[in-house]
Amino acid sequence: MKKLILLAAIVLSAAASFGRDIDNRKVQLAFDRVFAGAANVQWYETDNNYMAKFTLRASKVTAHFNKDGTLLATSRIITDTELPLEVVSTLIRKFRDQKIHSVMEYVVDGNTYYAITLESATQWTVLRTNSIGEAIVMKKLQKA
Repeated sequence: MKKLILLAAIVLSAAASFGRDIDNRKVQLAFDRVFAGAANVQWYETDNNYMAKFTLRASKVTAHFNKDGTLLATSRIITDTELPLEVVSTLIRKFRDQKIHSVMEYVVDGNTYYAITLESATQWTVLRTNSIGEAIVMKKLQKA
């Protein structure tokens, strides 16, 4: 949970500066090694970290690095068909009256999490799951 809070803080503070290139060679080399073939790269720099937004094989991806070039986290928008079977099973079992509206995949320290927004006739439900289908409801919003 602490790592997800750290990721949120990084994302919120990332607007400090941005551009197409960065002056940190360690981060650039790490990015090029891990994300070969990335296109439309935009860099954002904060006091302590770097964030790259880019396209990789038709996916919009965000990657966070520290100043030493260590990859901290990645996120990307995915479709419901890309969810693991265990997650889909949980959604069908526990949220059968709701349809998947959007899915964001996060990878932090090798662990994969999904932020899923569900929609029913009367409400929106935002939940977080891990790759084995354990779900936590983060928010429920009533439709107007």
